[in-house]
Amino acid sequence: MFKLIPTVRGGAVNSPLIFVKYATVDAARDATKALIHANARVTRVMIVDAANGSKFVEWIERS
Repeated sequence: MFKLIPTVRGGAVNSPLIFVKYATVDAARDATKALIHANARVTRVMIVDAANGSKFVEWIERS
């Protein structure tokens, strides 16, 4: 299970995409793209493996 942890410029983002646990890393990547597209304040998103003690997987940055 994978989770998204966003880095936000100037505040916070309250999106349902942040609270969902994703079954695959590809699903988490797709959700990250949607989150960055929908929220201008999100500068990057960290994907972590929640099933493995919140182990870091990758960063995805706004381009």
